[in-house]
Amino acid sequence: MTIPPLSDRQKGRLTYLKLRRGLTLIEIAVVISILGLLMVIVGGTLRNLIIPSTEDIAVKLQESFKFAYNKSQLTNQSVVFRYNFQKAEYQFFLLKREEGGIEEEPILKKTTLPFYSKITKARDLAGKPISEGELKITFTPQGSTTDLFLYIGSDSEVKRTIQIYRYGGRIKIHKTDYFPDPEIDRPIKVSYGLDDRDEQVGPSAKNNR
Repeated sequence: MTIPPLSDRQKGRLTYLKLRRGLTLIEIAVVISILGLLMVIVGGTLRNLIIPSTEDIAVKLQESFKFAYNKSQLTNQSVVFRYNFQKAEYQFFLLKREEGGIEEEPILKKTTLPFYSKITKARDLAGKPISEGELKITFTPQGSTTDLFLYIGSDSEVKRTIQIYRYGGRIKIHKTDYFPDPEIDRPIKVSYGLDDRDEQVGPSAKNNR
């Protein structure tokens, strides 16, 4: 059986279908690319909402410490931060003077930090580490606390360092495993706007006096 040749109209129709099929594949590829981009953007946002990053946790701790500082000023009562290294749990308490003595009233709910972004250790200005038992930080109505460095991360890696300054309610986040080096981090003398008796002075600064 002989197949008759295609007419010009049929050839044109066939060419159109071929072109249309190619355009459809291109359109599908474009749609897939756009969907993939949206999944990356939205997925990252949802992941941070469901599983907070180390930066998110460090910022939350920073804001909590600022809240504790302000709370002690407003109520004229000390606020205590307690952290259990073994359980990776922390909570804030308001110290209230009652007839029977000092009582601790919880002011924020107990929070458990994830294993990848917990407080692994703390160090004071002398470099003494604390990594076991309970860490206690007191914010007083006079606006003072303890100079400390809190290291956030896992047991194998420190991802953020929270620096708590003694005066002024200043809390700073470092994006590394940070501790001041007297030979590099100058000036050593840290002024809090008070007289010289209340200023923190490092070893090299003392020798220069």
